[in-house]
Amino acid sequence: MFKTSKEIKKIVVLAFAAALIFSGCSVESKGSDSEPESVSDTDDSKTGEEDSEKNEAEKSIKLGDLPVGYASVSVQGGEGTTVTSRAELLSAVSKGGLIYVKGTIDMSDGCLPGEAGGSTAALDKFVAEKSKGKFADYAEFKEKYAASCSSSTDDKTSSNPQSSLGSEMWNLNKKYGDVIKIKIKSNTTIIGLENAVIKGGTIQISGVSNVILRNLTIQDGYDPFPHHEKNDGFNAQWDNVAILDSSENIWIDHCTFEDTMKYSMVDTSSGSEKWQTYDGLCDITKSAKNVVVSYCVFKNHDKTMLIGSSSSDLSGGNITIHHNRFLNCGQRLPMTCYPNMHIFNNSYERDSNAYYSQQASIAARYGAYTIIAENNYFGSGVKKCITASTNASGKCYESGNKYVSGSCSLETQDEKPFAISYAYNLDDASKIKNIVYETAGAGCTLAED
Repeated sequence: MFKTSKEIKKIVVLAFAAALIFSGCSVESKGSDSEPESVSDTDDSKTGEEDSEKNEAEKSIKLGDLPVGYASVSVQGGEGTTVTSRAELLSAVSKGGLIYVKGTIDMSDGCLPGEAGGSTAALDKFVAEKSKGKFADYAEFKEKYAASCSSSTDDKTSSNPQSSLGSEMWNLNKKYGDVIKIKIKSNTTIIGLENAVIKGGTIQISGVSNVILRNLTIQDGYDPFPHHEKNDGFNAQWDNVAILDSSENIWIDHCTFEDTMKYSMVDTSSGSEKWQTYDGLCDITKSAKNVVVSYCVFKNHDKTMLIGSSSSDLSGGNITIHHNRFLNCGQRLPMTCYPNMHIFNNSYERDSNAYYSQQASIAARYGAYTIIAENNYFGSGVKKCITASTNASGKCYESGNKYVSGSCSLETQDEKPFAISYAYNLDDASKIKNIVYETAGAGCTLAED
């Protein structure tokens, strides 16, 4: 059913041992028992996209791995189902169980353009059909909807949009969502094989439990029908992964989340504004709880990970975020208003390919959040490391973090604000950048238990 890894030649130095135990990820030695060459604190470009593939073939995971953190999950058994197409994936997730993804699957059914704000023949046909001829193609929709908005227009609520074409926009948005949604059932384990990629879709983990996603590259949760928000341009609706509606016991591990396009600009009645076709990479909202996100790579994105969506969404929590690499991400790494947030051993980096301005890494807003931030690495150019908005009130404990350019501006306390209910080991923050560079992200070989 799956390939086994080659015999492990050597185990890397003790500095990596805890990271490997956490997730079962192994890394072959580069021929020396000494610590791998350190990456400079002041030059994150050395770990940029140009080098991101060289370690992937050396990583491995096991089907029987279990998470470190709040999620209590069980891997689905049996032979499993291997899928290679959109139709096969949708059929498999409707049943749940153990699913292997092989190759690249385009969930957009041909509608994903090659550049932000662009179109394809399939997208043009979709617009013409779903609008019942009101718009001949995507370009006409985009131009006319943008022109119907001003900087003060608020189309955020689908039930009461302000623009004259807001209802048409939401009609197309929701019907497009029906095309790209991957609706996950409880008791589902999805494992990527052979550099598996899911692109152009939104994985919806809604109102379910015991879900595992591992070893997937998840690209371009693209929304060609963004809505206008007052003084904030046009904003997308669909996330790459959305964990919501009281879902619990969810594990996201060794996945790579990325955009392959940037945002474009459009002309409104007030002038040029952003046409943002991406929302979150992995959002956890609407009372979701007991979630672990580990050994993932998040890169080239703005609003990356939102945990708790508003001042009325405060009842989720028990979230563990560890051993992830955030590269060239603008904000929400994560942004949270939930209690019991344990954020440790993550690396926050920027390099010469950075497109989005750095606004905040770990950030709190609304409600009585509680955060424990331990032994994270904040690299060169990452200045707003741990912060909060003015309407946030809560408790934060930080310890052992390494700040190259920035600092923690959030008021902290000497004692941890909550008891952590699981065992975990901390790697030294000065080594985390290299550890996650070697071990995080998709591209693992599936080894025998």
